[in-house]
Amino acid sequence: MNKLVQVYYIIMAICFFISLFYLQHKKIKILSLLLFLSIITELGVEVLNAQGHNYFILYHFFTIAEYSLITLLLRDGIPIRFIRKIMLYSIFIFGILSLLISLFLQRFDQFPAISNSIEGLLIITWSILALWYIDASENITIFQQPGFWFALSFLIYYAGTIAFNGIYNYLLHDKTETARRLFAIINSFGNYLLYLLLIIGILRYQWKKSIPQ
Repeated sequence: MNKLVQVYYIIMAICFFISLFYLQHKKIKILSLLLFLSIITELGVEVLNAQGHNYFILYHFFTIAEYSLITLLLRDGIPIRFIRKIMLYSIFIFGILSLLISLFLQRFDQFPAISNSIEGLLIITWSILALWYIDASENITIFQQPGFWFALSFLIYYAGTIAFNGIYNYLLHDKTETARRLFAIINSFGNYLLYLLLIIGILRYQWKKSIPQ
């Protein structure tokens, strides 16, 4: 296993472990479930890869679950009912669209680049909206609010990886080893930043307990 990937797994596991102490919060419950599914998926990928089997099928289904949970998490911080409805409906539309893409456009034995790109564009949009509607008061700034760090983490991650993931299959076909190396580097560093920012967001709940109500 690539050392970059090993570090990514460790940070992800630490993030999940920390989240277990804050499950009384709705956003953390959603995030914790997302982290759990991420760990299970990556374990499955490692097992299938070690046995010489194609593992991309796991990412096809994980992409749907991932989009659904991230959208629900970001939706919780947006006060506009109309936008919240659109985000909720998008979960079902994306799920159906992603399955159709997997069945007819991008097979299960290929990386789900099309679905991943659509997911990235949508989550970037939701993240920007979540950041826009953060309410900063005199007692607490946006940097002290968990929602800011959650939205920022997803925005940075998807903005940084969407372009490469979109062309990954093309690179994998022509330059297999180079593509895999680049995938490990770009996604690993993207995940480092993602999970570190998520950890900061989770720990903001501890800070909020000390704020006079």
